[in-house]
Parts: sequence; C-alpha cells; structure tokens
Amino acid sequence: MRRLALLLAAAAFPAAGANTSHYVDKLACDSGPFSLKLPPTYAELRKIGALRGERRVREEDIGAYKLTYRELQFTGLRLGVVTYSNDARKYDVTSAEIRTSNWKISPLRPGHVLPAKIGDVTTRELSSTATVEFNGEEDTLRVRLVGRRVSVLTYLCYVD
Repeated sequence: MRRLALLLAAAAFPAAGANTSHYVDKLACDSGPFSLKLPPTYAELRKIGALRGERRVREEDIGAYKLTYRELQFTGLRLGVVTYSNDARKYDVTSAEIRTSNWKISPLRPGHVLPAKIGDVTTRELSSTATVEFNGEEDTLRVRLVGRRVSVLTYLCYVD
C-alpha cells in the first residue's frame, strides 16, 4: 500500500526527471533535518493558509476503516495527504510541492540559494540549473534549481 501511495504521489507531481540523484541519510518527510514542519491535525493543516481548492483523489477501504487520498491547493503550495475514517484528526503527507518562499514548512525555500551541503552531498558541484533528487530510505526530495537558487521543492513521501 505504501508503494502505491508513493507511485500515486510521483504521478501527481511529475517532473522532467532528475539530472542527478543522491542518497542522503536521515532524509524523511516526517522526521530529521529535512522534514516538513506541518500541524499535528488535519483540521489545523487545512488552516495553514487560504485553501484554494481540495479534491478527493480516491478512497481505499481496508476493512476496519477507509483511507481517503486528497489534494489540498494553497497559493504556492500543493499537498497530497491521506486521511483516516477511524481518526478524523490524523493525516499523513504523501507529497508536497512548494513553489513560493512564503511557506516556511521546509528547511529549504524557493528563491533561496541551495545550501553548500545536503547531508553528505556537496551541492556546489551540481549544475546551476538542474533538477536534483535527494533520496532517503523511503522518501524523496526533488529540488529544481535555476541559477543555483531553489525554484521548486517536491517531497514524495512513503506512507504506512
């Protein structure tokens, strides 16, 4: 099920393909130095900004409860989430696409210069205009660079 969620997230957030890909220890959407900083409940998540749109992508009945995959659209931010019918407060992020610098939910921000190091990866050697993927054990952070500045951040998150 987690693999399917990751594949759906990758399909929902296509890119031209990464120019380079690097493994980064402790890269994860929900923990560690590169994690997303989001509210603890789904109700609070929906209020992080002016919600421009919400769409139900699909539902999955797993017996005791249902999973609902949703896409939340804010100005400059698109989130893929899964909610649980047995706990209205709970959600997990399947993907996040950050396009503007006013979203302070990631240690990296659009418009800012890519840090000199991400994990053990020295980024100064990367092409100044490229799409670079940083892969953890399960999650991926895709960074589109334009002139060494972050243009778009895309998190692809593996959900249990």
